Amino acid sequence: MKGFWITFTDGTTGYCEGGNEFDAAQIAEKISGKKVGGGPYKNFTMKPLPYPAKPIIWQFDHPVTGKCPPFCYKPSQCAGKTACPQNYACSE
Repeated sequence: MKGFWITFTDGTTGYCEGGNEFDAAQIAEKISGKKVGGGPYKNFTMKPLPYPAKPIIWQFDHPVTGKCPPFCYKPSQCAGKTACPQNYACSE
């Protein structure tokens, strides 16, 4: 599963996992009842996120390892990156 930082049309944001962007958007819309896209951040609708962040809309519960904790504390800065850009990763 891949994680995405999603912006809804009302401007709210959240973390959702899916097999790809389309799946994550569908899951986020179904669970939240909101529409993905637009808002005041038109070019910031869905971006990959290296670690989960709060609020979590939906997260895959792996049968062996379980759910990954929300390590990312600055998701708006980390969105679109494949690794944490901080000097010390939020996971440490």
